[in-house]
Amino acid sequence: MDQKFNTKDRMNFFGIKPAKNFGQNFLNDISVVQEIVYSANVTKEDIVVEVGPGLGVMTDLLADEAGLVIAVEIDKNLIPPMQAVCDMHDNIELINGDILKVNIREIVAQRMAESGGALKNVKVVANLPYYITTPIIFYFLEEKMPALRSMTFMVQKEVAKRMIAKPGGKDYGALTVTVGYFSEAEIEFIVPPHCFIPQPGVDSAVITLKLREEPPFELENQEYFFKVVRAAFCQRRKMLANSLANAPYLGVTREIAAQCIEKLGKNAGIRGEVLSPEEFGALSNLLLHNSQF
Repeated sequence: MDQKFNTKDRMNFFGIKPAKNFGQNFLNDISVVQEIVYSANVTKEDIVVEVGPGLGVMTDLLADEAGLVIAVEIDKNLIPPMQAVCDMHDNIELINGDILKVNIREIVAQRMAESGGALKNVKVVANLPYYITTPIIFYFLEEKMPALRSMTFMVQKEVAKRMIAKPGGKDYGALTVTVGYFSEAEIEFIVPPHCFIPQPGVDSAVITLKLREEPPFELENQEYFFKVVRAAFCQRRKMLANSLANAPYLGVTREIAAQCIEKLGKNAGIRGEVLSPEEFGALSNLLLHNSQF
């Protein structure tokens, strides 16, 4: 068996069938895997956190390029094929667990300290299950992990479009604003369904988020800013002033919300989708000064 490249043989050898409850779709095109690793721009100074390594096809290639790969796999049935890959490398750390529950921040910090300065950066690479894409992206963006430089994800094409959407369109929303605040996002390439086992019903996309060293605009309270964004898109069809007033956690009336919107030079009857991330930042600062909290 070609341990490096053959997805079908790995599945047959270890008796693996994709688990629907984990949303598993295994990549079956080595050229796509190679292109993901290339897009991630991995070096020997990097710790790569791979979420959901599955059969270890991409783990194998990442280990060739990275200083250390920390592979976090939730499915215990995939540990045997992953262990076979680990046995071929001395720079893979395999964790059987849920990435949202594993203290990856602490583990990464320990490994960087133990390296004596050899490991300088952290990069996340993952073929994310569609059903849990957004929580995982938010987790890493909000985790504030030291030395996190970039994240390269395989996601549903529609989710990737939402991450890079412009204000005013149907794809623009809370995900767009959050991703734009923390990073610069760029779609690398599109992946058709036939590249997976089993084939999903939609196209996928590989997207890279390059983490910003400094925020793109000033916020007086980052937590409040994200509450404003959440409220604005929670009821997309409502006027922004009403959506903000209907969110008890903001502590503003409709009148105050309308006044703050008008101070931005906007009509009080607008919807949230027309504001840019920077305008949401300015609105958040205004609302905070007028909040009853």
